[in-house]
Amino acid sequence: MNKLKFLSLTFVVIASSFFLSACGKKQTETNNTPTKSVQKELVLSETEKPIISLIPREDGHELKLKIDNIPSNISQIDYELIYSATENDLTMEKGVGDTVKITSKNIEKDLLLGTSSCTNGCKYKYDTGVSEGTLSLIFYTSDNQSATFETPFVLKTSADIKKDGGLSLKGEDFSIKATTTTKSDYFIVIKNYPSYFSVFSNSKGTGKITSITPATITKPDTTSLVGNYLTN
Repeated sequence: MNKLKFLSLTFVVIASSFFLSACGKKQTETNNTPTKSVQKELVLSETEKPIISLIPREDGHELKLKIDNIPSNISQIDYELIYSATENDLTMEKGVGDTVKITSKNIEKDLLLGTSSCTNGCKYKYDTGVSEGTLSLIFYTSDNQSATFETPFVLKTSADIKKDGGLSLKGEDFSIKATTTTKSDYFIVIKNYPSYFSVFSNSKGTGKITSITPATITKPDTTSLVGNYLTN
């Protein structure tokens, strides 16, 4: 009788050990979760950095974004243009952006400052009062690296430059005192991805530059506002 009790107790201990072992194994398998890929910072030298152009259309309602000198390891670019516009005497934040798969060293995108409807011929509603904003770009490689570039931009007309006595970039220590011989052109100033400032126009931007701040920045051709402003 004692032998029977001993065998029964042994069976209970073995069964309990097996049950606990199985539970422990099941818990370990449940806690196994896939590891998410971590985006690493992509460091670009000055010569590797893409060159940015933001060119206004002759009516100022559309900007052409050009990105040149794109490194060969870049597979995708996210772009976003955020700007302020006025509607019914209210200032509103607007934006346009998209993702581009990269297959060459250069891309161009037309950024409409407004909305369009092209179901039966295209109709446009342009935003008004656009004078400044921010351009943001994220460059991705296929091996989980990314580099981010952001710059303010200012959009001015020839009349604005005449009234203000030149161009300046909000949030940056950069300004130009200048006159322009154009009458109804549009101008944009940005801080480029390489370490210089750039001015773009729908025309040649002819005029006369009288001074640049800070004094460490110069421009070889002072008969046009358009071009790159380099640090000595």
